[in-house]
Amino acid sequence: MKSKRLWLIIGGVILVMVCAGVVAVQVFASRQPAAAALKTTEVTQIIAVSSVESSGSVAALQSASLFWETTGAVAAVYVKVGDTVRKGDVLMTIDPVTAPQNVIQAHIDLVTAQDALNALLHPGALDIANAQKAVADAEQALEDAERNLKYVENPAGKSLYDDLQDKKLALDTAQANAQLAHVSLAASAVKTAEDDMNLAYSRLQRAQTAMDDCIKISCGERVWREDELNTAQKEYQKAWDAFQTAKLQYEINVANQADDVTTAQEEYDRAVANLNAALAGPDTLELQTAQVTVAVARADLADKQETLNELLNGADPQDIAAAQANVLSAQATIDSLTIKAPFDGEVLVVNYRPDDAVSQSLAAVMLANRSLLHVDVSVDETDVSEIQVGNPVTVTFNPLPDVELTGIVAQINPVGTAVQGLIKYTVRVDLVETNPQVLLGMTADVMIVTNEDEGALAVPLDAVQLDPQGEFVNRVKADNTLERVDIVSGQVQGDLVVITGPLQPGDKVQVVEPQPTDNGSPFGPG
Repeated sequence: MKSKRLWLIIGGVILVMVCAGVVAVQVFASRQPAAAALKTTEVTQIIAVSSVESSGSVAALQSASLFWETTGAVAAVYVKVGDTVRKGDVLMTIDPVTAPQNVIQAHIDLVTAQDALNALLHPGALDIANAQKAVADAEQALEDAERNLKYVENPAGKSLYDDLQDKKLALDTAQANAQLAHVSLAASAVKTAEDDMNLAYSRLQRAQTAMDDCIKISCGERVWREDELNTAQKEYQKAWDAFQTAKLQYEINVANQADDVTTAQEEYDRAVANLNAALAGPDTLELQTAQVTVAVARADLADKQETLNELLNGADPQDIAAAQANVLSAQATIDSLTIKAPFDGEVLVVNYRPDDAVSQSLAAVMLANRSLLHVDVSVDETDVSEIQVGNPVTVTFNPLPDVELTGIVAQINPVGTAVQGLIKYTVRVDLVETNPQVLLGMTADVMIVTNEDEGALAVPLDAVQLDPQGEFVNRVKADNTLERVDIVSGQVQGDLVVITGPLQPGDKVQVVEPQPTDNGSPFGPG
């Protein structure tokens, strides 16, 4: 690193020169030299600048290497090296046909995700109606589940006693009906049919006897007797059929009543068993099942109610965020088919042509924004405390001696780095102006101005002298005599050195011009 404290070196040279000829200087100062022999100058006021110097490489404030995030074949390349692009400009695209399946699927996923997001943000009347119906169904399901749970928890309720009484009444009724079946109308019908059948049988027997007698005696009433016999046979057959029908109906009636008694007995026995089981307490498994059913129904109702509330009052921000994330995820997958400029800049490198196979390890395009340049320089720990963000900076370039730009300290890294045993801090300098001749990576020398004193006194370097008593200048008085004035020198600004002491602007001081001697000393022989 350079420093403006070059006056230390010059002061050391003056010290050697003055000490070697201190006697001559003192004698000279006590004389009355001729005015023509004195070389003088005036004390002036300048802007004293304190600075720290270093160097670094020019870099763009924004630069990027853009890589593909998927595979496929390049469809189109829209830029070439040297082009200026704007943020968001499409630089290259991949043919979707050559893209992986997940990229193709992302187009469908994006539509689905957008529909889901729109449903959250802008629900329709049908969505609200369906949600209201879902709530109503869930409420009914919960009511049924709670009713069943109440029954399971209290199985020996009034309903079981009522059911037992009903079943007992039904059994008694069935038994009574079974008894009545033997004296019912059907039973009477059997007796009547049987009597009619017996009477018809008696008539048939008489007609048969009369026919037999007529045959024996060859009576003349044979034809009539045959008709009478046929009629009697038909009437008997009819009476017999009627008896069988009545008998069958009676037997069916009796059997049905017996079945009713059996069924009623079974239902009564079941009611007794249910009551006895209920009196023993609820079934553990059935109770657990009923409790779980209620819990599920209650949770389902809460979920349906929340959905309805979101439709009516606005969706949950977390649900919206999740839906938006799904949209962004699908869009990002689709965007992997495209290389876009992330900022305004200049195209530095293009590595693909149409139909080239894409490699995710090879940058597609390299960009830089050269309208904003910066230089990172290393500053010793002894000097970094003098630098502040906002300090003005002058930047020059070795390859461009005629170019000088201005800058400003933008950042001071608070973490130092050891470089060959020395602690150095990185200071970033932003250039506030640019020049097309300045290229990236070019070496830049920076001078960071740390302080300015507008009223500083200064004299030429040759006016400052040094003896064992310290630094001084010879002020030329009005009578052209010399007066010693003790001073303290400071920074060197070009050919001048900043001084402090009892001097005023405009004071004339002697300029010492050492003269060479035979022994090479500018102040003569020692």
